[in-house]
Amino acid sequence: MKFNVLGLIAVSLVFVFCGATPRKAASHSETTISIRVDKTEIGEGQNVVVSALARRTDGKPATGIMLHGQVNGKDWGAEYPTLPSGVAHLLLPLPETGNNSITVTDGNQVSNAVTVKVQPRRFRIVDDPNHIVIMEYETWFGPGYAQWGKQEATPILGLYSSLDPRVLRQQALWFDEMGFNAVELDWTNNLTKPFPSPAAKECITATNRLLQVYLTMAQHPKIVFLVGPEHNLWRNRKDVYAGPWFKEQMNFLYDHYINNPKYKGMMLAYEGKPLMLLYLNGPRMGPPPEIRDPRFTIRYVGAWLQTTREEKYGVWSWYDQTPTPTYYKGKVEALTVCDGYPATHPPAKGMNYWLSQAAGGKNYGETYRTQWRAAFKYKPHFLFVDQWNEFEPPDQYNTNLSNDMEPTLMTEKDDPRPSGWGFYYFDLTREEIAAYHRALR
Repeated sequence: MKFNVLGLIAVSLVFVFCGATPRKAASHSETTISIRVDKTEIGEGQNVVVSALARRTDGKPATGIMLHGQVNGKDWGAEYPTLPSGVAHLLLPLPETGNNSITVTDGNQVSNAVTVKVQPRRFRIVDDPNHIVIMEYETWFGPGYAQWGKQEATPILGLYSSLDPRVLRQQALWFDEMGFNAVELDWTNNLTKPFPSPAAKECITATNRLLQVYLTMAQHPKIVFLVGPEHNLWRNRKDVYAGPWFKEQMNFLYDHYINNPKYKGMMLAYEGKPLMLLYLNGPRMGPPPEIRDPRFTIRYVGAWLQTTREEKYGVWSWYDQTPTPTYYKGKVEALTVCDGYPATHPPAKGMNYWLSQAAGGKNYGETYRTQWRAAFKYKPHFLFVDQWNEFEPPDQYNTNLSNDMEPTLMTEKDDPRPSGWGFYYFDLTREEIAAYHRALR
């Protein structure tokens, strides 16, 4: 969450099944399900299409029931409804190498098993220390933090938990394939209570799990943390950004992650120190606070720089309507591109910021492609992409008025869930990053 007016999720209580959508029981216990796959050997993180046929005992198609995949006996991925023919086509990314046994179930009956062999992959990630590409990334989906049930689209991985190592590995493989050098972990809502608050405990657990997964991977992004102000509030220099809760969290981040020999080399460094990003709690005018900590290279992050003009104080952007560069020592230090953005003001009191004419929806990728042109122009040291997977109202409104990019379902006719964007922004991001690096040569 990035808006100060939108920081309400930490108290949400939801039920999340690890790595899978909560399941509906089948309406008929005598359904039989048979499956086949389009490939029996793939690279890690690639997709298998599972074609399932569900029939009643009388031989008629089992229409309109929800099917979901299981990989090695564990639920995996989103639900898919059967068509009038009784057929459903499930798309399953497979992040774990070795033989994967796939079945499909309606919650009662389980199909035959099919084995798919998953081979390790090596990714050609451009490692240019002067041009680092970073994805803004949420790892807050768990039993007491982010709220599934109102998302603008359903992820391919289903309504997952950030504590599921398979989810974290698959997302890392996607980042590798797109060519990201680092991910920015969002810790901005952790200080509404003394550290560690319930929200902070969720972030700690998910971050621990993420780093454990990365330790097992030959390639993975580096990590940079984005933290927020104490009490989740900072309006101007008269407010106290830091306090005992803030300092406790900074000490924890340094001791448990950044200075931990176990995670050596995993953190993103800048000017000889680990980079630490401090969020200014939304669009703010004027200079940022003065937080000094000799352990870190500190930079501040705001929003809507084209309105606040905070880039003149060295502030970086979470997102902008017009990508605005921040300079340091005469060179472009940071720039952010996004595939959608809300307006700076709602169209009327109490209305969502996305509903203003000044908001920019995805618009079939046009917003994103246009913003990438600024990256080619300015060639920043740090290029941020906003964003992977917030899926949280009111920060996301619908499939167009959204800035999420993680692959989602594109739902069939009569499926009540909103139809998303599939792999469109994944593919577009991979293409733009590749073209960006070619332009830097």
